[in-house]
Amino acid sequence: MTSETIELLKLAVGVATPVVVAVIGLAVFRRFEGVKAEVARQSDFHKKWADAFFETCQQFMRSMERYRALLNQLQALPNPNNPVGTEYQNELNVLNVSLSELELRIRRSVVFAPNEGPKVKAASQKSIAMLKQMVTDMQGSFDALFAEMDSFNKAVKTAHAEMLGVNK
Repeated sequence: MTSETIELLKLAVGVATPVVVAVIGLAVFRRFEGVKAEVARQSDFHKKWADAFFETCQQFMRSMERYRALLNQLQALPNPNNPVGTEYQNELNVLNVSLSELELRIRRSVVFAPNEGPKVKAASQKSIAMLKQMVTDMQGSFDALFAEMDSFNKAVKTAHAEMLGVNK
């Protein structure tokens, strides 16, 4: 090999190296952007489910609070079968369906919180069971119900964080 050939090869390698590095860099960048886009899609999916779960749990709590308030008023009425009592009882019947539907939505949603979700499911079921018992007996401890609702809220918080991949 002549020195001219060696110099020409050095020049070719000197020019080709940045081009090869640029092509490899572009390929790595495109791959990185693809992975980043996929992560964003997955994150968006989990966020939407977590938001829907949270809203369902809030509706569940509002329904529980309304139910409890109606029971309290019914217990205070001298005649729960008067027109006001009948109106309250009708609303309780509507709330029974609503609570059942919300509890089913909660059970469906907690699949995305495999560690903490079962606690939410158990607390929602226990809260509904306590309400049913209070209706059956027309007595019961609202303090115990509040304690169970607090357990539900704490479980929802940790399950929601798990859905979002956020540390507690």
